[in-house]
This record gives sequence, structure tokens and C-alpha cells, in this order.
Amino acid sequence: MPLVFAVVLLLLPDFASEDPWVEVRLSITRDPYTSSDDATLCRVRAVNMGGRSWSGKSLRFEARARAGSRLVRQRGKFGLELAPYGSLETLVALPGRHDRLEVVPLAAGDASLERDPSPRRRSTRRKSKKGAW
Repeated sequence: MPLVFAVVLLLLPDFASEDPWVEVRLSITRDPYTSSDDATLCRVRAVNMGGRSWSGKSLRFEARARAGSRLVRQRGKFGLELAPYGSLETLVALPGRHDRLEVVPLAAGDASLERDPSPRRRSTRRKSKKGAW
């Protein structure tokens, strides 16, 4: 009976995980040529170790650096598509000068990157002057 169960499992279609972080590895390095005392420019790289393509927009991450007792964070995502056994790279800027960096993946359901970080502007109407008619 266990042998039959094992054969049935092998014949079932491969239901790959929808979690890209099973196959995708992230790394982060400081770009020494463009960083300054005011900002650290970081290169975040995603390497696909599997045989499946991933949308770069679904590969969300958070770059982190310690500034004394304060934690500096910047969220980002990739563009294009991460091909099987391929890699993608993007740039992230962290305020301040940092040498110790880390990058962590974010869950696909985290919608914080979808929000527009700029404040919403109200539409303004010109006030009519009294007696203009």
C-alpha cells in the first residue's frame, strides 16, 4: 500500500509553491562609487535558483541598516521578469552612510508598496470674487 501511495504522488502534477522565496535568494551590497556621507546607494540582487519564472513586481523586499540605535529601512521591488536560473538587480537609497546592510524578503500580500507615498493633493477651485458679475 505505501508503494502505491508513493507512485500516485509521483504521478500527480507538480504544484509549485506560490512563494518565490523558496527559489529566489536576495543579496545586498553597498555601491562604493555612488554613495556619499548623506546617502548609501545599495544594489539589491535576486538570483533565481529554480526553473520557474517570477514577476519582478512580486519580488518585494526591505533593505535595512543600523544607524546607531536607529534602524533605517527602505522597501523596494524589482521590475521585468526573473527568468529561470537568472538574476535581476535594482538600486535602493538609504539615508546616511552605512557599511552593514541586510535585505529581507516581504510577503507577496504586503500592499504597503502599492500605496502612493506622496501626499494626495486636493483639487482646488478658484474662488470667485464677489461682484465679478
